[in-house]
Amino acid sequence: MARTMRAPKHVVQQCTPLPLFSVFLIALCFAASNLPPASSADSCSNGLSLGSLVPFNTTGLTCFQHWSSQDFVLRFGKAAPGSNAWSFVLSAPDNGGYISIGFSPTGRMVGSSAVAGWVTAAGAGSARQYYLGGTTSRSCPPDQGKLTLASGAAAPTVVSKGSRLYLAFQLAGQPLTDVVYAMGPSGTLPGSNGLLPQHQDMATGTISLSGGTSGGGSPATGGGDDDDDGGEGGEGKGKSNRPGEGSGDGGDDGDEGKGQRRTSSASASSSSGGAFQSAARRHGVLALVSWGVMAPAGVALARFFKRFDPFWFYAHVVAQGLGFLLGVLGVVAGFRLDDDEGPVITHKAIGVAVLVCAFLQVMALLARPAKETKARRYWNWYHHNVGRVAVVLGVANIFYGLSLANERQEWSYVYGIFIGVFAVVYLVLEEWRRRH
Repeated sequence: MARTMRAPKHVVQQCTPLPLFSVFLIALCFAASNLPPASSADSCSNGLSLGSLVPFNTTGLTCFQHWSSQDFVLRFGKAAPGSNAWSFVLSAPDNGGYISIGFSPTGRMVGSSAVAGWVTAAGAGSARQYYLGGTTSRSCPPDQGKLTLASGAAAPTVVSKGSRLYLAFQLAGQPLTDVVYAMGPSGTLPGSNGLLPQHQDMATGTISLSGGTSGGGSPATGGGDDDDDGGEGGEGKGKSNRPGEGSGDGGDDGDEGKGQRRTSSASASSSSGGAFQSAARRHGVLALVSWGVMAPAGVALARFFKRFDPFWFYAHVVAQGLGFLLGVLGVVAGFRLDDDEGPVITHKAIGVAVLVCAFLQVMALLARPAKETKARRYWNWYHHNVGRVAVVLGVANIFYGLSLANERQEWSYVYGIFIGVFAVVYLVLEEWRRRH
């Protein structure tokens, strides 16, 4: 009898793969849990809820958005009825730099006393007073100024909360009504010496101590309650209680009394700042066009286009003459910046040397001897070499000035490319001239 053999069945168990959608959902949840907290906007329609992070009562403060382009919100008011102390809370986006507000006797940055605050990446905060004696870091020493700031537990404080910085302080005496705002460069904080890096942007404005506002919306009071739950305040970080005692007396009637100039009318206007930056850029543009473009172009016209006589001569005179006039204006604009820091003095000295060379060239043109005379040979040597020195010093000083001004690197790159192309063309024309 034939037997039928059946092969044994091999049962293979397959693991069902996790659905792709589930994997995507898990990854999405993980990514969302690691995202930084969303930026919290601040406005006068929102209450100020910093809890115990601010060492004084913030209810009832007048509020307005003073520097709208940078989203600066200022709240201020008397600390208590009949008190001579004033409370201020400045709110601005946290860009990794510092924020500051200064009080000016003239409406300008120089001569102001300011309070600046910042929070490091580790969460440590610092708020200090500065005297703005100039437009450079070294001319704005920390822990100096004419503001009588509260000390101890009520010392200036900076808080980071919801991607915004809150700079809070109290000062005694009548505040000046001309204010100056500044925002530090993104991701750059003061060093161990406390000196502030040059601001990225600034603005000026006025406040009215009568509590009115104009130009920034209707008056509003900063909400919030100092009795808020501590958990609400726990969302902030970087509280600092660093005293900022000034070297002068902010309550002096002769100086601080100037704050009464605009208290009769409601005013909270702001104007786009950057007056110093605009003046510095005018100086830079004038210097770049004159010493950095017109002067080298004038040299090239005299060097390689003499076959087109008399075109080369008139083109050379026009280029150098226009460059000289613009250069003089640039030097004047540079001296009006009133900077006295060491590197700036060197920059000024080089600029003066370039200007002297330019004056010598103008004088040489007036005293140019005839071609047939023996003195013409020495005149040519003098004229050519002084011109070369002026061009080299001018170009070098432009790069030096760009580095001192903390301008974006694109400016140096663009001008560097221009000089590079000009140098290559100059060498090619020089070789062509040698062969012909």
